[in-house]
Amino acid sequence: MLLEPKTCQVVVIGGGSVGLLYAARLALAGQPVTIVTRSSLQANQLNERGLSFQRLDGETVTVPIVARPIEEGLPEGNLYLLTVKQPDLHSVLPALQGLNHEARVIALQNGMGHYELLRTVLTEMQCFFAINTEGARRLSATEVVHTGTGTLRVGSWETSDRNDPLIRTFVEWALSTGMEAVYEKAIQPFAWRKLIANALINPLTALFEIPNGALLENSHTQHLMRALFVEAAAVAAYAGQKIEDADLQEIVSICRNTSRNLSSMLQDIKKRRPTEVQSINGYLVQVGKKAGIPTPLHETLLRVILLKSDMGIRKEGGDSR
Repeated sequence: MLLEPKTCQVVVIGGGSVGLLYAARLALAGQPVTIVTRSSLQANQLNERGLSFQRLDGETVTVPIVARPIEEGLPEGNLYLLTVKQPDLHSVLPALQGLNHEARVIALQNGMGHYELLRTVLTEMQCFFAINTEGARRLSATEVVHTGTGTLRVGSWETSDRNDPLIRTFVEWALSTGMEAVYEKAIQPFAWRKLIANALINPLTALFEIPNGALLENSHTQHLMRALFVEAAAVAAYAGQKIEDADLQEIVSICRNTSRNLSSMLQDIKKRRPTEVQSINGYLVQVGKKAGIPTPLHETLLRVILLKSDMGIRKEGGDSR
């Protein structure tokens, strides 16, 4: 028997583009939601100004929201959407460790490595994972734009027949609000496909500083995407994942559906912040070396994005003095 949707007391951990997007959509549909931010400044601004949300049709609405900084700890809830990026996961582990055992956590990180990290502080029953392909762009601490449609897939990391009532309720509730949401038996295969999509889209858009859709407008970037796909598919096969040409076509569809979206990696480069490239292309390079599978293109992108990011961060430090 499903729980009523009103029993979802949702806490969104992270005030980035994905966190703000889901908080806005949840709140607009009448779901009580609290955002936990990294800084007290952002929390104060959200509490005072509300959250400005631009829909896909261009309409902008202001959503009243409750926010608090992570330094105050996590508020009570039974469902936590963990939207911080891979490099920031370590900083929230102590707070997650203190959660009630009945609470559920849905992790929405890009790349790989978060499963192992979260299992150090959460039980298997508490821990769920999600693959989100919707596009979002954060304009400021209190403004987010919905830039593309997609799907939210939620489930256990590895194959499981358990049907968690709270997760099922969240998925059913999300469907009722117009989101495309699916409760999957295992997220790992989808995580590999999202990893490969991110490994093709994110570093190329960050390197050339173009929106997702622009990758399809040039034959050179199209050829690069296919070559990167071939390398990644070989690594995935070693890990027991069957990646086919249809998966490349799905990545092309993601570029089309989020054509005006700026990838999270490009947004990080523009704002001179560390990127998730180590958890994305770096993960493929790491597994490739273990398997004896060459990944020269992914390794080159890894080094180039690390260099570009480091140069931007150093410049930011220089400009701020």
